[in-house]
Amino acid sequence: MIVNPERSLVVSSLGWVEGDALWVLDTSRGTPTVVPLETGGRYASLHGSDLERFVVAHHFDGKRFELSVRRFADPSQVQANAVVTDREAKLAGDPAAWRGLPCLFVEYLAFSPWKDFVLIRVSPSVERVILQRLEWYDQSYDKGYQGVTGALSVPEHDLALITIQRSSRLVLHDLNTGKAKRFIDLANRGGNPELAIRPAAGELWATDYDTLLVLRTKDWRVVRSARLQKAAAGTQQFVGKFAFAADGRCVLARPFSGDVVALENDSLRVKSKARLGNQPLEVAALSDGNVVARDWKTGILLQGVLRRSWFAS
Repeated sequence: MIVNPERSLVVSSLGWVEGDALWVLDTSRGTPTVVPLETGGRYASLHGSDLERFVVAHHFDGKRFELSVRRFADPSQVQANAVVTDREAKLAGDPAAWRGLPCLFVEYLAFSPWKDFVLIRVSPSVERVILQRLEWYDQSYDKGYQGVTGALSVPEHDLALITIQRSSRLVLHDLNTGKAKRFIDLANRGGNPELAIRPAAGELWATDYDTLLVLRTKDWRVVRSARLQKAAAGTQQFVGKFAFAADGRCVLARPFSGDVVALENDSLRVKSKARLGNQPLEVAALSDGNVVARDWKTGILLQGVLRRSWFAS
């Protein structure tokens, strides 16, 4: 779930609900619409920044991979795109449209010579799409169980943080060699980590199943963490996605608590809470404490207001 700089438009895409389409909410109207993308992909994923543009990744079960740059104001229109097939990897459209947007992606390619997960790097300055094998992703991983799930560029370095399904260990990947520079352990909860770097604070924020952690980017050491989704004895329940409000507060969805919480960033304690019901999975912070979320299984819109919580839970 991503928002435009004014936080007036929210875009989402849950593959099991929309497939290869966009869910778009104009907050002034309050009713979401679905924008078909018509690429033939099985599902889409979103990659945003603090711009009026964002990237949609279109997934085809390994047969091909596509990326498209779109504008919040008119997401049906493509500003630029990238296509990877068994015959070619190319860019089309305005290269300037990529400026400031995520340019690193991971995808499984079922065709030769890859037949594995691959790092895909969009380089608009030279108008190329560069594919790189993940040299460290070998038989030490259970490849039927542990797919590669994401790549996050490390600002001002030729490095990327790579996440692995059902793994609490991040890989600091060298973009020049394709090899692992080092491994970074999270909370040993075996989750599917979601990551966000906050360059101004020098911090990496990461989830690990039911736990949120903050690491220093200068040495990748955990400086604080909190388990934020409680569960019955002998069980585990995961947290949902997290996002940052305009004032920098972290908000996090909790599917098994039916709420969204806002945290004190320096302690990760719950400061306020919006009780939404259902099972909020994705979240976006709007203004004046308003949050929107989507239900995990159905994708229905959930809305509420963050109110001060006197007891963290």
